[in-house]
Amino acid sequence: MKMFPTMGGSSLVLICLMYFTGLVAAQDSNITIPLNKSITYENKELYGSYLTLNGESHVRVDFSNVNKSLYFLVFQAHSYMSSITLNMTNKYGTSVVMGTNLGLVIFTDEISTVNVLSDNKNVTVRVYISVHGYEKNDPIPGGCNMELPVNIAPFLTTLTFPDYVLVEVGAPSAPATDRTCITPLQADMTFYMMYLSEQNFYSEPYFNGLRTLMTLEGIKKYGKEIPFISIPYTRRRLSAYPGTGAIYAVVATSKNFTNKDNLTAYSVYVPNYSYGCNEFDEDSCEMIDDWLSQILCLGLMITGLFICFFGHRFFKTEMFFAGFFSGVIISYILIALVTVVDKPALLPAATVSGIFFGGIWWLFWWLYGIPVLAVLLPSLNLGFLLASIFYYRLPGNIPYLASDFNFWTLFILVMLLTALAVFSVSYAANIICCAVLGAFATVLALDYYMGSNLKFIIINVIRRATVPSFNQAFIAPPDTQWRDVAVAVMWLLLGTLGFLFQHWYNRGRPPFPPPPRSVRPSISEPSTFSYGAISSYFRRRPTNQQGTVVGSVTPIIARPYTERTGLLS
Repeated sequence: MKMFPTMGGSSLVLICLMYFTGLVAAQDSNITIPLNKSITYENKELYGSYLTLNGESHVRVDFSNVNKSLYFLVFQAHSYMSSITLNMTNKYGTSVVMGTNLGLVIFTDEISTVNVLSDNKNVTVRVYISVHGYEKNDPIPGGCNMELPVNIAPFLTTLTFPDYVLVEVGAPSAPATDRTCITPLQADMTFYMMYLSEQNFYSEPYFNGLRTLMTLEGIKKYGKEIPFISIPYTRRRLSAYPGTGAIYAVVATSKNFTNKDNLTAYSVYVPNYSYGCNEFDEDSCEMIDDWLSQILCLGLMITGLFICFFGHRFFKTEMFFAGFFSGVIISYILIALVTVVDKPALLPAATVSGIFFGGIWWLFWWLYGIPVLAVLLPSLNLGFLLASIFYYRLPGNIPYLASDFNFWTLFILVMLLTALAVFSVSYAANIICCAVLGAFATVLALDYYMGSNLKFIIINVIRRATVPSFNQAFIAPPDTQWRDVAVAVMWLLLGTLGFLFQHWYNRGRPPFPPPPRSVRPSISEPSTFSYGAISSYFRRRPTNQQGTVVGSVTPIIARPYTERTGLLS
């Protein structure tokens, strides 16, 4: 390997430091990798090290001392934020791939030279290169690729959309029986994922995560399996969590072969990643990316605190906000379903519609004043939140819920059962709804500023209602981290304090305030001591054609009604 032709003392120290840390500096240089290292069943990595590409440069990689028992190698190179290129020429043709997480399959019957190139001017690119060795009966990852630009594609392709991430691979082949892929899918594929730290865009966690999921040992220990939900079998769809990085890996296992230790032959694809957003622009990973969203978020926090501690005391205001929040969610879903509108325009439209819904629900209380029916909407809102939590934390894969009919039937059932559970105790139910929903609105606003993932409790349900094919997405919420714990604890404390404060603050008061106006028929207040008695009334005698009263007007004093009084008396 060539180094710089001349170097001073400081340069020598730097080179030594880079050598001992596994970092190799390169500028149009050659390196030779020995592949005589022993491997184990769960760790087949023969070589792994860092190198740097300075500006427009390339590194030529050769191999030596290849173990004779190996049938093929998987050479992989990973960069961070900067695209690189791998190319190789052998008797099967020329293979060229570009990107950040690349790999090529090299058969040991014709060892080929691999070139690692960088076209990034004035940018130093750090690259981790790794070589894994496999035997003849191990499936070739991507050996039956039909879509990607190279004949054999041992790497993953990730496509990040605003609401979900697609992870796709080329189908593996079985080298010992079907090198030409006449019979596809001779090996099973199992997809795995591992989340990184929230809002962490540094390169070190990125490289550590990739290195962890390069071997079967790390995949079994730290990976979370992604179940198969829909066709094609080579693709998985996952809910996107912008700002939280995820590493994806795939293990191909042979269907027809096990070794002498009864262990299945396998191979590991080159892992890939996604931050659920455009990591080259960290602003795109922020859920609040415009001034209107920030204003609405601040208003949501203030409103949530008010409802949490004073919602039941200011009952008419609570009725308005109950209708408002329901109206915003319903309008957002309906508008997104019938039109194609960007979020900056969709959010104001849903807000205006929510104000309209809030006014209608407040008017309902103003006109009729039925406490049991008035509390019904807050109870349904609480049921919606609990059903959303159930969907967010749904364990594993339940194929039954992939059907939209089955999912929404169960979702509405959870909402109704929650409402019925608290419906019979209207006074306590309303205080509970105010405390829980108000506290959630408060921490939801804080969640946006802190960058945790509690907001996806609601967002995933809205995605399920508005995003096509989201029923095929694996929800898989990120692992609970300190931000999530802080927000959840704050929600619990606020909800508890809000309930206790409102229960104390409203002691000695009527359970519900009287409505400002009622259109229901009213009953005159009795003036006698007997309930239902009428104080007096005048029975008019018949009149003649001239309007003169025939006879006199005699006051009739009604008798008090008792249980023995006849119904027609």
